[in-house]
Amino acid sequence: MVTRTSRGAVFHAQPVPSKLINAWPPALEAEFQKRAERVIAAQARDIKGGVNTYFENEKRSYGFLMAHVLGGRHEQALKDLQARDHQHEQWHRETAGIDYYACFTLKHQIRKYFYFGDLLESDYRRRMFDGAKRWTAKDPLRRPHYAHTGPKEGWGPDARNSWVDVRSTENLWLMRTTSVYLMAEETGNEATRQRYRQHLLNYTKTLYRIGIGEWDSENYHGHSIGPLLNLYDFARDESVQAAAKACLDFYAIAGAVKYYRGGFNGPTKRDYNHPQPFGGSAANSLWMWYGNHPSGKNDHWESDEVHQITSAYRPPLAAVKLARKQFPRPVEIFAAKPAYDATTQFRHDSQPEHLETQYIGHTFQMGTLTSGTSEDGGDVNGFKILAFDETDGAIALHAVPGSNPSLPGSPMYKRGVVAGRNRVAQQENLALWLVKDGTAPWLWVIPESVEVSVRKDVTFLKCDRTWVAVRTLGGTALKLDPELSKRLTEDRKNRFVDHKVLSAKGRAEGWCGLAVEVGERQTHGSFDQFVRAVLSADVDTTELSAGVARYKSSDGKWLGIHWNNDPLQLGVWRNGVRRDLATAAVYDSPVIQAGWGTGTLSVSLPDAKFRCQVDDDGAVVFGTP
Repeated sequence: MVTRTSRGAVFHAQPVPSKLINAWPPALEAEFQKRAERVIAAQARDIKGGVNTYFENEKRSYGFLMAHVLGGRHEQALKDLQARDHQHEQWHRETAGIDYYACFTLKHQIRKYFYFGDLLESDYRRRMFDGAKRWTAKDPLRRPHYAHTGPKEGWGPDARNSWVDVRSTENLWLMRTTSVYLMAEETGNEATRQRYRQHLLNYTKTLYRIGIGEWDSENYHGHSIGPLLNLYDFARDESVQAAAKACLDFYAIAGAVKYYRGGFNGPTKRDYNHPQPFGGSAANSLWMWYGNHPSGKNDHWESDEVHQITSAYRPPLAAVKLARKQFPRPVEIFAAKPAYDATTQFRHDSQPEHLETQYIGHTFQMGTLTSGTSEDGGDVNGFKILAFDETDGAIALHAVPGSNPSLPGSPMYKRGVVAGRNRVAQQENLALWLVKDGTAPWLWVIPESVEVSVRKDVTFLKCDRTWVAVRTLGGTALKLDPELSKRLTEDRKNRFVDHKVLSAKGRAEGWCGLAVEVGERQTHGSFDQFVRAVLSADVDTTELSAGVARYKSSDGKWLGIHWNNDPLQLGVWRNGVRRDLATAAVYDSPVIQAGWGTGTLSVSLPDAKFRCQVDDDGAVVFGTP
C-alpha cells in the first residue's frame, strides 16, 4: 500500500494487465509520487476525526479518511470509515446497513472495499459484500424500495423510490454505473453485471464519437475521473477494464487541452465561476497527473485525490506533454461539444451543440464558443483567457455581457445575469464578441496583479508575460469600476476576493460588443510595440446595427462576425473566407484529432503520440497514429 524510503513515500496500486498501462519514465513517476506524498501528508494532518453519514455527506469525509489511513494514522480513520450509517435501519436495511444509495458515497465505498478491504474488520467487510449482493440481485435503479412510496420532490431514496441514486449528470452517472457493475461482478450477480457492462461499453463507444456531455466542467471533470479509476483498477472483465482505460485516456487528453500551470481554461460546461489556479475539480485532479506549477504545491482539496494516488492509471505521455504545452506553439484547436445528456444516453449519432475555438500561444490560452456565454438560467462559459504568471502559475481573465461581478463566467442557473444572446468569432489571438442588446453592460473580472491602462478608448491589460487589448464596439471604454471592485473585496465569501472589476456600457442600437486582441513577446516584441500595433488596427462598426463587425490587426489578419440567431450558423469570416462550421470535429488541430462520429482519438506531438479507436460494439484498440 505504502513504502517509505529515505527519498519519501511511494504509494502502490493493485496490479492491472501490462498492456493496459501507459508507461511513464522514472523521473515523471517520481514527480507524481512527490505530489502524492504532499497531498497525503497535508490531508492526514488537517483532517479531524468523525464522519457525517447522513445521505451523501460521506462524499468528502470518506476520501479524506482514506488519505488519513495512507498517512499513517490508521486506527481512528479506519474506525470512522466503518461507522454505522445514519440511515442503516431505514434506507439501508435491505443492504445490511451499508449505504449503496448516494452516487458520491458510492464512489468512495468502492475504493474502500476493494483497495482498503484488507484493513477493514472482517464483519464489516462481510456486511459490505452481503449488502452489495442484495443490492445488485436486480438492477437497483428505480427498483421499488420497501420503505418509500415515491417518486416525489427531492433527491433522497424516500423521494425517488429507488435502491440507488437516480441522478444522471455525467459524473453521477459514472459513479452509479461503475459501482453497480463492480459490485455485481464481485458478488456474482451476472445478469446485473452484463446489463451494466453493456451500459459501460455503450458509453465508451459514444464518448469516442461525440465527446463528453458534461464537457470540460471546472467543477465536475475530476469527479468523473474518480469512478473511472475504480473501474480501471478493480474490474476483472478485461474488455471492461480496457473500456475504462479508453475513457480515462479521453478525459485525461480533453483535460490536457485546457490545463495550464495549475489553471483550467474555458470554455466550459457547468462552469462554476472558479478563479485560478486550482479552481475546481478539473484543475485539482489534472494537477495530480500533470503538475507543472511554479510552487509545485496545491492546497485546494476535492477529496478525490486518494483515488488517483492509489490507482495504477497514468495518462498517456502524449497527454502529459499536451498539458505541459511541450510542442511547437502557437496552435489553434477547433472542437465541437455535444448536448449535455447525449453521451450518457448513448446518442452516438447526435449532432454538435457548441463549437469551440482554443488558441494556445506561448504564454496564454484564449478559448471561445460561437454560442457565447449562456443566457439566463444556463451554465456555459463562452469566453475565457488563461495567462502565464510566474508566481501563481496561471491567472484567469473572466468577462461577461452582464452586471454581476460574482458570476463573470456563466449565470450558473441564475437569472438576471447575462444581458442577452451573445456570439463570439475567433481567429487565433483575435476575438469579436457581440450581444444582442445595444445597451448591455460589460464586465471583466481580473486579478489585482494585472496592470490596467486606457489609451484612446482601448483598455490594455498587462499580465506577467501576456498582454490583452479590449476595445468596445458601440459602447464606453472598459475602465476600472471602484464600486464593483469594492463589493468583491468586502464579500469574503466571494471567490474573487483578490480581483478587481472593469466595466463598460453599450450605447448602440441592436448590438454592442468587444474586440479583443492578445499579444506576447514572441509576437509583438514588447508591451509598447503591442500598444502601437493595437492602436493602428482597423475596426469597422459601420454595420453594427445589423450585427456585423470587422477587425483588422496590424499584422494583416481580418476577422469578421456576422450575427446569426443559430450559433452553428454564425458568420465567422477569417481573412475573407467564411469558416465552414458544418464540418465540425470533436477535435481538429495539428496536435489533437477526433472526427465527429468516427470513434477515434489521436494526439500527434513531435516526440509523443497516442491513438485509440472504439468500434461499434465498444471494443477498444490502442495504438499510435
